[in-house]
Amino acid sequence: MLCIKCGKEIPDNSAYCNYCGKKQTVKPKPKYHKREHGTGTIHFDKRYKKPWIALAPSSKYGKGRQYIGSYPTRNEARIALDEFIQNGRPELYNATLSDIYEIWSKTHFKGVSKSAVELYSSMWKRFKNVQEMPVRELRTAHVQEIVNAATSKSSAEIIKAMATMLCKCAMENDIIAKNYAEFVKIPKFEKKEKRIFTSEEIKKLWIHSDNKNVQAVLFMIYTGFRIGEVTAITVEDVHLEEGYIIGGEKTEAGKNRIVPIPQSIPELSAFVHDWCKDARTGKLFPMTIHKFRTNVFYAALAAAQIDATDLTPHCTRHTFASISSAAGVKPEHLQKIIGHANFNTTAEVYIHQDIKTLISEMRKINK
Repeated sequence: MLCIKCGKEIPDNSAYCNYCGKKQTVKPKPKYHKREHGTGTIHFDKRYKKPWIALAPSSKYGKGRQYIGSYPTRNEARIALDEFIQNGRPELYNATLSDIYEIWSKTHFKGVSKSAVELYSSMWKRFKNVQEMPVRELRTAHVQEIVNAATSKSSAEIIKAMATMLCKCAMENDIIAKNYAEFVKIPKFEKKEKRIFTSEEIKKLWIHSDNKNVQAVLFMIYTGFRIGEVTAITVEDVHLEEGYIIGGEKTEAGKNRIVPIPQSIPELSAFVHDWCKDARTGKLFPMTIHKFRTNVFYAALAAAQIDATDLTPHCTRHTFASISSAAGVKPEHLQKIIGHANFNTTAEVYIHQDIKTLISEMRKINK
């Protein structure tokens, strides 16, 4: 052996160095005794900030040891595991995905828009097959199956993002150690041509424009408002004398933007005027996005005898863009009106349109 001070070779198990006299006693490494069978396991994983992982004994809910938590020291992990064995599983140990959704939504929904809350609530229904599953039993395959059943790339991405946030919430509450939703793959979706209203369909809408629901669809076609933006418009947002409405959401480019009402289509101003007079709650359409989609949009198509097979409320927005482009509205002006976030640097940074310019551009749109 070598002296711990001078490094010279000395006989094995020497108490002192024969050369410098340094005492050779070395503090032995602590020996950790293996825990008894059925009392759980503690192991070290340097990948985590709190590297000591406590695992409970196997349970009837699944194979393998169950995660209790991660701790900065082995002793804290041991104490937690002993308390777990002695006092039983913690309150959230058997929490289902529904329990985690309730915890997560109470906080997350406070920081997002109303339309985002409705979107998450709608997407949550896609999780129906795993909602009552203990969240510690949720694996990548479960979430992947839900994502694979999505009908569009955007829906698949929202489902994955939502599952990832739910798993993160479970990790923050020491229920799981790994976020399995992060490993989900977004499948490839064929890009379909966006459907717009044909000129014949728009003519049918005008024929039935005495119907308020039909009026709402025409309003969306000639302004480009999203469905969630329409349901959020208040009387205070309407400036009929000046010829525009303030509204919008979703992106920084889309929030609180100025959307002129085409002066060449006076019927639209008349529609909005009547809606403002009837607005008892202050909103032009005081209802949820879901109710508007069902009770207004699709009801309007039915009233106008239009096949709604491949038409959605967002098709009105694409129709508006197509009509505006065909009418000669400049791209940079259209992007300001429609509220797109992804327009080029020149249009975004160097071109500034005032209200009069935007209103003038909308005069190019006719029936």
